[in-house]
Amino acid sequence: MTSSARRSAAVTALASTVLALAAAAGCAGTRVSPRALVAGAATLELAGDFEAARPATVPRLLSLPFGGISGLARSPADPAMLLGISDAHPGPRVYRLRVSGEGATFRVDVADTIFLEYAGVEEDIDPEAIAVLPDGDLVVASEGFADREPRRPPAILRYGPYGEYRGTLEVRDRFVPEPTGPMTHGVRRNAAFESLTVSPSGDRLFTATETALVQDGEAADFEHGTTCRILEYSRDGQTYRPRREFAYPMEAMQRPTFEPGEGILGLVELLALDDTHLLALEREYVENKADARASVNRVRIVHVSLSGATDISALESLNEARGVVPVTRTLVLDLADVKGLSPALATLENFEGMGLGPRLPDGRATLVLVSDDNFNPQQRTVFLLLAIGTR
Repeated sequence: MTSSARRSAAVTALASTVLALAAAAGCAGTRVSPRALVAGAATLELAGDFEAARPATVPRLLSLPFGGISGLARSPADPAMLLGISDAHPGPRVYRLRVSGEGATFRVDVADTIFLEYAGVEEDIDPEAIAVLPDGDLVVASEGFADREPRRPPAILRYGPYGEYRGTLEVRDRFVPEPTGPMTHGVRRNAAFESLTVSPSGDRLFTATETALVQDGEAADFEHGTTCRILEYSRDGQTYRPRREFAYPMEAMQRPTFEPGEGILGLVELLALDDTHLLALEREYVENKADARASVNRVRIVHVSLSGATDISALESLNEARGVVPVTRTLVLDLADVKGLSPALATLENFEGMGLGPRLPDGRATLVLVSDDNFNPQQRTVFLLLAIGTR
């Protein structure tokens, strides 16, 4: 494919993404038309950024710190309200976040807190993503704990609207590491289910591994990429059951100009546009050995199409698989290219959450990103508001 053809394909995919986002958000007034799609005139642009102050005053949570937001989902009852899952230990909780304003007036405030009920073996979870089911129940992706023995497997847990525990969804054995001893299969440490989303129809639920399963290949480094798995669940009565799986390839990490320390590249969030198209949030982090403050975060939004991709749900390992057609990935936005960010955000934060926000006064739909501060004083909770519209 020529460079001009690649640019044309990218613009078409972005335009299709914007149209699907507008439909998913119910934004009839969004300025996207067939003419704009044909012209490839779709845009994603910064409409505001906001840093949560420290310490934050949180209703019902005055004795516990605010932060650790690693996933977002829009409240079906109020398009100006987002649900943010906190990966706090202990005390897993969901913040109800009020989104308001744009530009210099854009801000996000905590309206309330939902505490997730402890239940049996799930009393110690690592919540990383959240979605809302058509009946109002919450589903939460837990990464589990692969760095301790016995290892806690990843899970998808279901809660009522007020945090009452309802049970778990099935997770196939291939994702579950051995409880003890050497790991020969399953999710890697700190690289399990970081994403979760429900399609607008309510018929599909998606999650993904952050990087390759142990039996599928290596995690990404500066020499080679990796292959994640997207998991599709289909609605079956009042529950969701595992259905198809898809290969999601990622390129090798970019080697920095400084001496690198720890590095990680992963798929950290998904947002379903319909039953076959999604937005993905990819995060790359490279530590600067000499100066941790100069470490690099690279964050990208990618359009994903499942159409034509091979269903790999029958494959226990991808290591020697042949003829697998992966999902189609098209870059929508690299946050390093965003114009107008506050000078304090010249070095990007650890963005992990993504969800549809409220409409702007001019009718444009929005996308909200959030960074996870990991309850680390050197990191921050930052929200970005991205407007979806036309040139």
